[in-house]
Amino acid sequence: MKNKLLLLPFLAASLAFAACNEGEALFESPVVEQPADGSVTRAEFAEDDGKKPLSGSPYLQARNLMNKVPADYIAEMTDTLGRANITPEQYAEIQAFTENLTAGLTTQKDKYTKCFNWVVQNIKYEYTDNDPYAVFKNKKGICQGYANLLFIMLHSIDIPAFVCNGILNPVGGHAWNYVYCDGKWYVSDPTNNGSWILAATASYSHLLPSSFDVVLAKENGVWINYNEYHLNVCAVESSDDIFVVPFSAMGYQVTSFSPTVPLPANIKQINIGKNIKSLGEAYMGLSYNAANVEYIEVDPENTTFASYLGVVYRKDGSEFQLTYIPGAMKCVELMPMETMYKNTIYRHDGVEVLIVAPGTKKIEAWGVENCPNLKIAYVPEDTEIEDNAFAGVHPDFQIIRGDYTNIPEIRE
Repeated sequence: MKNKLLLLPFLAASLAFAACNEGEALFESPVVEQPADGSVTRAEFAEDDGKKPLSGSPYLQARNLMNKVPADYIAEMTDTLGRANITPEQYAEIQAFTENLTAGLTTQKDKYTKCFNWVVQNIKYEYTDNDPYAVFKNKKGICQGYANLLFIMLHSIDIPAFVCNGILNPVGGHAWNYVYCDGKWYVSDPTNNGSWILAATASYSHLLPSSFDVVLAKENGVWINYNEYHLNVCAVESSDDIFVVPFSAMGYQVTSFSPTVPLPANIKQINIGKNIKSLGEAYMGLSYNAANVEYIEVDPENTTFASYLGVVYRKDGSEFQLTYIPGAMKCVELMPMETMYKNTIYRHDGVEVLIVAPGTKKIEAWGVENCPNLKIAYVPEDTEIEDNAFAGVHPDFQIIRGDYTNIPEIRE
């Protein structure tokens, strides 16, 4: 790995786990080779390049981003079907219909207008199945269904488009489309019969996008999208074992890391810089798509997150809330916390050894749940352990009392 010294806490924990298996002393101080000048290598984080994060109302953020997309990338960008749930046979049926509907029309704008008007005039607003084919056949759906169907119709006749989710102010959650016709972007709301050129922001300022179902850019092996009001890293192409989250893309600061597809299996460590303010809703992107990651390092200058021995915590003033344990981490040592509440650690298949820090007063019932490979928990003598505090763990699970947090650390 590139930065071996920063991995020493993890290696120490791994050595501890090996010692546990062999029935030896829990921790033995490893020999640490310091640099000749006595300094310690700092974890590598993305350099601050001065780019600012997205700002302003979400509809302005979206406009600014769409204006940054190169014209020669738009066709590739919108070629994917995104999250559309449709079979090839269903797609072909909608395509044949759409081609017949737009026969004789020569411009993309005329074809788009024809499809848009058909959806507006023929789909009834009703809570039902919102997959595009179901909406097409049943002639009913809610906003998501309208947007899904219009997207498939346009996609089938090679008009770039994608689905956007966000807020219809002041009503609530909503879905609509962005469409590219004859060199111009349009904001398209078929549910409410609204279509506006992208530059006319005052006309659609009631539409507040939060997420796009499309990749906006691919820069240096990093794929970027707009997710939950953030410029987000959604996919990675890399042969390195350490992935350093970039500071910026598309001329703006990257503020989120939430992958939508599995990271390359070779990536074992993620270095998160001071720019990252979000890890996605409920950290689901990492939970599902970072299965091979063993360790996460967070820049000490980050004001939202912190890391301790590879585990991520959210900062809340002087308090730290356990946020994410890497999926491939086997030996987890926690920061001190007064109470381990229900589901403090939940559904983690990798963890085999858990070390609870002194100062932890109580582990509530189901504090640790559905960790099927957890075999040993080292818990301080004075920590109260409620019944079923460890549920759904390994059949041979055992609790060992004592202070086992004496792991040598390398500090800057």
